[in-house]
Amino acid sequence: MTAYFLRRLLLVPVTFLAITALVYTILRYVPGGPIEQAEAAMRLGAMAGEAGGGGGAGLFRGETALDLDEEGLLELQRFYALDQPVAIGYLQWLGLWPRERRTRVPPSTRERHPEPFQALEELNAARVRTGERLAALLAEHGLVALRGEVWRPLAGAEELPAAVRDRAEQLRAAGFGKRDELMELLLAHGHAYAGGSYLRQAGAELRAQAPELHAQAERLLGALRLAEEHLRRVREQYGFEIERDGRLYKVERRLAGILQLEFGDSYTQGEPVLGLIASKFEISLQFGLAGYLLTWLVCIPLGIFKALKHRSLFDAASSLLVFLGYALPGFVVALLLLATVAPALGLPLGGYKPEGIEQMGWLEAAWGRFRHMVIPVTAYVAGGFATMTILMKNSLMENLGADYVRTAFAKGLGERRVIFIHALRNSLIPITAGIGHAIGLLFAGSFLIELTCNIPGMGLLGYTAIIQRDYPIVLGILVFGVLIRLFGNILSDLVWALIDPRIRFGR
Repeated sequence: MTAYFLRRLLLVPVTFLAITALVYTILRYVPGGPIEQAEAAMRLGAMAGEAGGGGGAGLFRGETALDLDEEGLLELQRFYALDQPVAIGYLQWLGLWPRERRTRVPPSTRERHPEPFQALEELNAARVRTGERLAALLAEHGLVALRGEVWRPLAGAEELPAAVRDRAEQLRAAGFGKRDELMELLLAHGHAYAGGSYLRQAGAELRAQAPELHAQAERLLGALRLAEEHLRRVREQYGFEIERDGRLYKVERRLAGILQLEFGDSYTQGEPVLGLIASKFEISLQFGLAGYLLTWLVCIPLGIFKALKHRSLFDAASSLLVFLGYALPGFVVALLLLATVAPALGLPLGGYKPEGIEQMGWLEAAWGRFRHMVIPVTAYVAGGFATMTILMKNSLMENLGADYVRTAFAKGLGERRVIFIHALRNSLIPITAGIGHAIGLLFAGSFLIELTCNIPGMGLLGYTAIIQRDYPIVLGILVFGVLIRLFGNILSDLVWALIDPRIRFGR
């Protein structure tokens, strides 16, 4: 039996890797990923601005236009970890492949130790000033700077070469996901795309028509390239990087994944995933555990009594109640209770704890939590009420008709001993088979019940993360869900062996 459980434990990491690798790959290739979500959000922001909401800030670096330039796109890809192949990205997420991690240097540190950062800040200020002077100089002549060169915006796609026009429009319409392919196509023909416009190289034209302007632009471009090169060397040698807005980061390349308990930060909430899951898990656990224990306390005795009173009036009446509960989903039960019972009894209509609970005494706080739990826990119980009751009844009736029960009665054993010691013990085996699955449900929660009762638990967190393509949260919940389910199944086997001495795994 020990060998059996050791084999089961050895299968846990293999199964975990297979499940997480499959889900990670699907998330990377599924349509409507984070880049597309960002594009949709920017479209909504642009529409709101056109309707009178003002220009509004962009998603990154304050862009107000709908389209990002190439630099903005690369920043988006790095932010969402989509600039790596799937295999490398999965190993980085797992913590088996080093990745680049940026940690913000707080202003207090820079104030206490200004000397090491002064030169870096001055270099960045020079870069910003040079970039602003270059942009202002070129803007007077309708030009822009991109990738260290001078470009002229085109009026539309009709000015593109005929050989690339149709394909470029197809890639542009496909959104951010095809932007790198669009840039590659255009650069091969002396064009580019940025800020929602197609661009044409204007260096030779500027040199011929306005040599003085060209010389000024080249000097500024050279100074800008020199500043960028110095900043790149500082980054490589000392591990510090400074943004154009002055934010300073410590950059290091190391193992940072779930094996190191680093689940990353949520894209949508900007908080560490591990902290979010821990805070929501506590909420879902108290409702799910209370509902699960109450289900056992109600359904097991009810199932036993129905089996002993089979075909009686009580059996028929309770069956009607059981199947009525089975026909109503848990969230529908919650809605009915919120509309009828809650106003009548003065129960809260939502939330998981009373306001100001920190200032309450323990007795008052416990009573407040109990009042908030009445309706959600009742909805949880309704979800598994019928299944467990009928399973308990049928299992006990099957065992009461078995040969060993008739033999026990023939030997003169008392009815209570035969039913509650011999038959009941074996009847609990099918129910214990679902313990592993139930533990997984306790972790996941029910997002419909949580949404109905306004409970910010695990179910609602996972549902929102899937809708918003918040990959770190989705994968973080997946990790805990898979591990809990795997170890829960092993726990079910242990309970089987404890309940039924005849079960000896591995023999």
